[in-house]
Amino acid sequence: MTGFGFAMFSLSLLSFLMDINQAVPLAAMCGLVINLYLISRLKTHLDFTQIKNLIIGAVIGIPVGTYVLSIASPQVLKILLGIVILFFIFLSVAKFIKQTGINKKWGYLFGFLSGILGGALNTDGPPVLIYFYLQGFDKLKQKASITGFFIFTSIMVVTTHAVTGVTTRPIFMNFLTHLPFVIVGLLLGNYCFYKISGGFYNKIILGFLFILSLFMIFG
Repeated sequence: MTGFGFAMFSLSLLSFLMDINQAVPLAAMCGLVINLYLISRLKTHLDFTQIKNLIIGAVIGIPVGTYVLSIASPQVLKILLGIVILFFIFLSVAKFIKQTGINKKWGYLFGFLSGILGGALNTDGPPVLIYFYLQGFDKLKQKASITGFFIFTSIMVVTTHAVTGVTTRPIFMNFLTHLPFVIVGLLLGNYCFYKISGGFYNKIILGFLFILSLFMIFG
C-alpha cells in the first residue's frame, strides 16, 4: 500500500519464527519482488532524475556507514536517529516544515545519509522518506520515487546475499513456498493504495516515521 515499511515489519515478525540470519535474506527477496511489481505499475510516474542524486549519495554513504558501525555503538546511533526523526515529525505537524519542494541537489545529502544508515544499521529508509515528503509530490509520484530508490538498494542487498552465501538453498525454497502469500498481500495493498487520498498517504508516511523512531529509541 505504501511502497515502504515492508522490511521493518516483516523482520520484526519473522524474527519470532526463525533466526535473524534466515529472516533477513528471506525478507530481502520478498521485498525485491514487491518493489519490482510496484515499479511496473508506477513506471510512468517515475522520474529518474529525482532519484539519481539519491543513488549517487547512497553509494558513497554505504561504506562510510559500515565504517561508522565498526567504531560506534549501534544502539546509540539508533537512539540519536530516532530523536532526529521525532523532531522532524514535530516540525512537520506544527507546520514549521512545509511540502514546498526542495532543490534536487539536496538528494546527494539525503542519499548519503541513507547510505550511512543502511551501512551502519540496515535502515536506509528515513532520509529517503523525508526527502520525498519535502518535495511535495502527489502520492503516485512520491510512491514511484520511493520504490525506484528501494529497487536499487534491494538489488544490491539480494545480490550480495546470493554471492556471499547468506541466501542458502533452504532459504530460497522457503521464499518460493511463501511467495503466493506475499503476492496476495501485495495485490490487496495495491488496491487499498488507489482508494486513499494523497493527504492520508502523507499522514501514513509521518505515522510510519513515528513508529520507526519509537522502535529505534526503545527497541
